[in-house]
Amino acid sequence: MLAGALLACPLAMLADGIISGSVVNKDSGEPMDFVTVQLINEKGKPMPIGTNTDEKGLFKLPKVKDGKYTVRITNIGSVTQERPVTVAGGNINIGVIKLADDTKVLQEVVVEGIRSQMRFELDKKVFTVDANIAAAGQSASELLESIPSVEVDQDGEVSLRGNSSVTVWINGKESGLTADNRAQILEQIPGESIERIEVITNPSAKYSPEGTAGIINIILKKDRRGGYFGSAELTANTFGGGNAGFNINYNNSKWDAFAGIGFRMRHNKGGNMMRRTYDDGYFTNSDGSTRNHGNNLFLRLGATYHLTDRDEFSVSGFGMLGHRWGHSLTEYTSNLPGNWIANSNYSHEKGDMRGAHAEIGYLHKWSDSHTLDITAAYNHWGGPSENSYSQAMDYGTERETLEQVQNQNIGTNSYEAKIDYTNNLNERFKLEAGFNGNYNHENSPVSVMQGTIPSDLALNEALWNRFIYNNNISALYVTFGGKVEKLSFSAGLRSEAWQVRTRSLEYGQTKEEAPLFKKNFFALFPSAYISYALPHDNELQINYTRRIRRPWGGQLNSFHNISDPTNVSFGNPQLEPQYSNAFELNYIKSWTYHMISLSAYMRTTSNMMSRISYLDGDVMYSTFANVADQINSGCEIVVKNSLFRSRLDLTTTVNLYNNHINAWDYDFMTEHGTAVALHNDSQNSFAWDARLMASVRLPWGLSLQATGNYSSRHLSAQGSHQGGWSVNAGLRKVVGNWSFSLNCRDIFDSRKFKNTIDGIDYTQESERWRGGRRLQLTVKFSFGNMKAKQDHRGREGGDDAEPMDGSGYGEAEM
Repeated sequence: MLAGALLACPLAMLADGIISGSVVNKDSGEPMDFVTVQLINEKGKPMPIGTNTDEKGLFKLPKVKDGKYTVRITNIGSVTQERPVTVAGGNINIGVIKLADDTKVLQEVVVEGIRSQMRFELDKKVFTVDANIAAAGQSASELLESIPSVEVDQDGEVSLRGNSSVTVWINGKESGLTADNRAQILEQIPGESIERIEVITNPSAKYSPEGTAGIINIILKKDRRGGYFGSAELTANTFGGGNAGFNINYNNSKWDAFAGIGFRMRHNKGGNMMRRTYDDGYFTNSDGSTRNHGNNLFLRLGATYHLTDRDEFSVSGFGMLGHRWGHSLTEYTSNLPGNWIANSNYSHEKGDMRGAHAEIGYLHKWSDSHTLDITAAYNHWGGPSENSYSQAMDYGTERETLEQVQNQNIGTNSYEAKIDYTNNLNERFKLEAGFNGNYNHENSPVSVMQGTIPSDLALNEALWNRFIYNNNISALYVTFGGKVEKLSFSAGLRSEAWQVRTRSLEYGQTKEEAPLFKKNFFALFPSAYISYALPHDNELQINYTRRIRRPWGGQLNSFHNISDPTNVSFGNPQLEPQYSNAFELNYIKSWTYHMISLSAYMRTTSNMMSRISYLDGDVMYSTFANVADQINSGCEIVVKNSLFRSRLDLTTTVNLYNNHINAWDYDFMTEHGTAVALHNDSQNSFAWDARLMASVRLPWGLSLQATGNYSSRHLSAQGSHQGGWSVNAGLRKVVGNWSFSLNCRDIFDSRKFKNTIDGIDYTQESERWRGGRRLQLTVKFSFGNMKAKQDHRGREGGDDAEPMDGSGYGEAEM
């Protein structure tokens, strides 16, 4: 025993130590993120060991050798603090550091500094919404457009790195979002209710493998500063729309509670153009204009009760009530033989969106690194909609009219359950395991009335449909990770079993009479991560995950949607999931005022799902099919620079990617029961996009932010998507508790979406646009009585508080 003790002593003396602590604002007690923490040697010179505090104000300086040092804590607009420390064979926690505002600096520089919009971690990128001036008064969908490598198209569909197979979560859960309703929900969530957005391009086995491009996680605000605080916000824009919102939080030693309500009124205009040219010289063209309007109310509410130091219960939820309406006019011309020469199509739509997410949770902590987290949630999304069409067809010698009204009532219910167990077995190894369950049910009836004039509308039984869709997913996962000196690693395995059941009922059919399509699946999804810390703040990581893209309800429904009589779409009940193997190599290098991140990735996809089209006369028929294999590879480069004493912050993102699609053949079954052979040769396309975000501190306490982005042309299975560009900018002024923001979206009115389809004997080019240049003014008032967060015994953090690891202040653990 004595020999063991004598042996342990020199080993402990040789071990490197970790210096940790936290930083809060002295007046409010609020944790301060992005504060610079630098280690200074005995000679007063900075060492190559430094970091920034995270969103909780915490920091760690790893691998500090034995000796005497000074820890320097600096932040623009705050008085610098220093703490002497001595490392002697162990770890040190210097407790809570309170930074006081430097009034002189604040007056000389800016009243309220600009926080970094983007924070980098090796497995994800985190975007802070409050730091984005241009985000004031926007929706979640519009916020996503400002995030590097994320695109949102005309219909609100989201893609990541050029791949539309991306999963969107709210607060780390699916929350009932599906490909059917996601665009509408994101358009109605007010930006002021969002705290941050996380982009996870290659998630581990702990997370759902759904979405071959990765996960976008939207985190709603749930601040836990002590006391009460909140804000009220009012926005108006030049389209006649606007927002109004109110948020409040109250926290004490036992309770954390929050509530918010937001009203959003939107008005948009847009247009479309289509040019279809046949190889024999004939054509069909169209030009259209649209007007869209909507109102919605968004509510969120939640509370957490801290029963003990180790146990807490939570309940939370959010919901929305919305109404939308609009109309469009599309004029067609054609010289096809036996076809109309002109066709005027007027449509009107209206509908309601009703949705809610409710969850309960329990968290038990054996320690901060040994926890059990259990949550259960229920989601409901849906609502009725009506689309009416008036079509006038001119054949030269005669004229025909057609009236049509389509009614649909979408109803989606889902249940979620999560059990997550985390245990840091020791300082080197970590174990995670858990269960995830997601059980979805959809029941969506559609009916169509038709006639030659509005007064003789009658039910068209052939176009009546009720789609019943069930998708139940159960998953178990385990991950094991560790760190040995400079090498970190993690490996995981996730097993998922899911059952798909669909019925597409015709008019007069009962549920039992309709044929049942059922499929059972089981798959394993491994993940592996290796990270190595290089000298001088360099870090390298390589990871691998297997992912999946499952068909969603509408893609499986065989019902023919004739909302646009010239473009008929329907689903494919035989559609299979597509699987991907994703490899990614990440490198991060940071300096005091600069940072560069490089990500090289490759994704191989089998059984690729794609939309394919077939032209029959003047009607385009579209469905989904598994047509080919695909290989995506690329490189994402992100550079952050802080220039001119941090008065100018630049974040530049360039994404270069190559897409290869194998040659494919597919037999398209037409309306007449005959097969049309579709074919496409192998395609190899290179595309790129770039985004530049600039934040500038101007005189008189003004802050300016501008974002410009560009995307090049890229290929699809049957054509291509053309490139585009846009520029947004925002100006903010803070006066006490008030802030004023003026934003301009799409300054040059350049945001348009162009597509090309290369079909059998024809080529079609189309263009759509919505919105355009828009000015927006936002006024925000913040209030509250913030103080440092107390624990459940009423103790308040401060300079004299116990360090987080329980050791004595400024003394090493032995």
